[in-house]
Amino acid sequence: MNILITGATGGIGQALVEVFYKNSWNILAVGRNKKILEELKLKYGDKIEIYSRDIGKEKEIIEFLEEIRGREIDLLINGAGIGEIGEFENISLIEEQRMIDINIQALLMLTKYFYKKMLERKEGGIINISSTAGFQVGGPLMCGYYATKAYVNSLTFGLIEESKGKNIKIMLLCPGPTATNFKGMKSEIEGAKKFYITTPKEVANQCYRDYILGKNLSIPGRVNRILYYLNKFIPWKIQLKNIEKIQRKKQIETLN
Repeated sequence: MNILITGATGGIGQALVEVFYKNSWNILAVGRNKKILEELKLKYGDKIEIYSRDIGKEKEIIEFLEEIRGREIDLLINGAGIGEIGEFENISLIEEQRMIDINIQALLMLTKYFYKKMLERKEGGIINISSTAGFQVGGPLMCGYYATKAYVNSLTFGLIEESKGKNIKIMLLCPGPTATNFKGMKSEIEGAKKFYITTPKEVANQCYRDYILGKNLSIPGRVNRILYYLNKFIPWKIQLKNIEKIQRKKQIETLN
């Protein structure tokens, strides 16, 4: 079984490489960090193929798809994603556009390309990695990021319904706060944060289990799942105030 993972050189993406390797999948790993890709190759040997690509650039996506043309991909995981934190006016237009290029444009191109291939073969699967942020009405201090994840959620839910009866498994993975080097986060979990912040390994293991079980939505972490349901009953103005407080604290921690 062949799996293609974007964003494979860090955080959740790298943890997914480990999980699927242990379950005997052949991995095509895509990422920008050539050094980490080479380390993955040394670690996993013949079970992994590495591709150093910046999928924030349409040209590189097209070149990559041409390079692997003819390869059957049984599962696509769109794991690449970036975020920016700060007041909307202080985040440059270039940074906002790059978020859109990676979080939306690349995911859209790869999903559409491989979904069509899977329809032809009448089998396959796609996992889009989003965030619990995508369920919120908006994200003060991370306006652009939250907006990109709302797109991913909506696109994937729509595809879940369209794919019914076509033997293609579509799943949306929505981690909450995860201990990675993502902007506004720290890779170490301290104190009370251990109750609601997950590790990349925990997210990857939950992702694999839920996909094998045929689930369409995976939200790692019990607290995150509870908050997902409770959030539906919180007025949107209160949601925004709470999110602003959380992101403000992250912003201060990032600066420190």
